Amino acid sequence: MTNEELQKLIDRRNQLFARIDVLSTFEPLGNQTIRDIKLEYAEEMTRLDKLITEKREYLYNFKSGGWNSEWAVTSNQAYAQAMERWGDDPRLQVDPQSFRASTPADYQNLLSLFY
Repeated sequence: MTNEELQKLIDRRNQLFARIDVLSTFEPLGNQTIRDIKLEYAEEMTRLDKLITEKREYLYNFKSGGWNSEWAVTSNQAYAQAMERWGDDPRLQVDPQSFRASTPADYQNLLSLFY
């Protein structure tokens, strides 16, 4: 996920929150449909909250060979962490194009390079 995608999720969550707030003004009417819509929005907000805050493992390569990983919410954050970690080392130049969310198969493939 990129920073732009993260911002879209945050915007969508805020939009749902605002809609729940508006629907709350109609709740005294006792309309089951309104309660169902609010529940649906609340469930979606919970799902979005998890996506917005959950860190993922991002794998990346070095231009001279080798790989490493960073835990972050977005690939942009993972890149910033990698540069903070390795940016001063001239032998380990981080390849910014190589950042990708880790999958079990990709991770196992990279670990197999050690055997």
